[in-house]
Amino acid sequence: MDISGLLHSQIGYDIREDKRALIRSTNPNYVAEGTVFIIQNIGTSEYVMQGNVKKWGDAWKSTWWEIDFSEIETEGEYQIVIVNEGSELQRSGSFKVGKNLLWNETAVPVALDQLEERARLARNGIGWKDCGSYWREANSHATMVIGLCDMLNLGFEWLDKKDVDRLIKQIIVGCDYLAVCQDKARRMKYPAGAIIHEIPNHLSIIVGDTAQGVVSFAKASRLIADVLPEKSEEYINRAVLAFEYMIHKAKPHDNSGFDRWNHGAPEDFVLPKDMMTRDLMMTLWGGVELWIAGRPEYQEDAARLAREIMARQVPEEKKEGEYYGHFYTFKNCDFTEKASAHFHFGHDTGATFPHYMMPFFEMAGRWYDHPDMALWRKAISNFGYGYFLPACKKNPFYLIPQGYYKNEGLLSFCGPFHGINTTIGYASVLATKLETFTGDPEFRKIAVGNMQWITGLNAGITQESFRGTKVWKEDIEPGKAEPYSQIVGIGKKHVGSWTKIKGTIPNGFNVNPQFKLAVKPSADADGPWMYTDEDWIPHAAGWISALTYLRDKWRYDDQVSE
Repeated sequence: MDISGLLHSQIGYDIREDKRALIRSTNPNYVAEGTVFIIQNIGTSEYVMQGNVKKWGDAWKSTWWEIDFSEIETEGEYQIVIVNEGSELQRSGSFKVGKNLLWNETAVPVALDQLEERARLARNGIGWKDCGSYWREANSHATMVIGLCDMLNLGFEWLDKKDVDRLIKQIIVGCDYLAVCQDKARRMKYPAGAIIHEIPNHLSIIVGDTAQGVVSFAKASRLIADVLPEKSEEYINRAVLAFEYMIHKAKPHDNSGFDRWNHGAPEDFVLPKDMMTRDLMMTLWGGVELWIAGRPEYQEDAARLAREIMARQVPEEKKEGEYYGHFYTFKNCDFTEKASAHFHFGHDTGATFPHYMMPFFEMAGRWYDHPDMALWRKAISNFGYGYFLPACKKNPFYLIPQGYYKNEGLLSFCGPFHGINTTIGYASVLATKLETFTGDPEFRKIAVGNMQWITGLNAGITQESFRGTKVWKEDIEPGKAEPYSQIVGIGKKHVGSWTKIKGTIPNGFNVNPQFKLAVKPSADADGPWMYTDEDWIPHAAGWISALTYLRDKWRYDDQVSE
């Protein structure tokens, strides 16, 4: 049986962004030549736009057609009608168009309401209820703190005073749990500054947790310095301890929790006694954040880490397929980092930040007189144009791929164990930063596309999707692909999750069943075949950062246009 669907955002579209819908079908002849779309204003019943449905091409065993109605710039509620030779092929549900619509609809429910409920449900009232279980992972708390700090840093002026106070309180909730984990590590005789993974079930050290902890403590410290100076001082001291641990004493995890399939590594690959590039990148970011927070003595440590990372960047003369500018996973290996590598407890735990170049953007913007400035700028440009932009353009959603696999090419859904929606949110941030850095509006399509994937412009939920869920089920008609917002409780239609807390964002689309790596990554197996519904808190963190950075970018666009 063929599967077809008209896919569009279930939350709505901002007036200033690209407004797209897609038709998906496993029947390549589903949309005939000459098919048009009509945009109807629901309020007035007027047909306000007509255009041609354009074939995008084939991906993931389906053919895709694009509907671009970006010229709609009037607030209201609309509907799409697909017509061929006078016959109606598809009619969408209604959707809103408005200014700052995504911020208005999601900022408070996702960043504040959701976390307050998770804080209420957390074990002993410390930290947040992390997912559908009783865990409180250090990496997930750090990731969320980073997202909340982005909102406090850039988005505070779009919140009222009461909500800013709520935001600061949740940053404290996250940081204080990380502090408990750091103190517990010291009492267990781990080196000073290290952060254990989780209390009470995973009292072990994973270096990525501590690296993310540096960023979290340092960002929080400077952002609350004027309202909570004692907490600010505590957090900067904790950040320093954690950074000192990372650069002087940290060692990679043992072989556990490293999945060779996920990384595209040979099955006989022997892990080196070496840090993964993503852990070096996060440590670098921590050093930069310490400098921003008033600890300039760590600038050269950061510059040294940057040189170590740049030595792992794929050069143009050694392209992987057609791509370069991304990074090898280790110092001496021939396979490259994947956007998301989170897997079980061990080496890959918390590996959800996608090729995260944030410290390079910060260094290029702040350390303008440093002798390595030209190298940093070249590294950013090579990543943006050599890998990120062309790779995201290879699918109809501009979605960040999982990565390049030898003999298979780019894959998007093969590999991840869970947590891919975190990566998609932070990919949007990367795209916004790259647009600011280069001035190239092509990156905006990626920023918006990855966010729209969360809002409902995604591959659609099918009857087969529920092979991946544990709790959420719907009665989807066979042969239909239905668009769903991936934010629980928000949107015309929205997914469900384990906890059912409004504002939650679940794991997302995948090849593998939840918490299993059962399918070897391959081009033939790749596709959005299943949906996974566990609601790990980092997914929302990526959304919060993406939402904030894009609205901040719009603010400057508005100033230029005035």
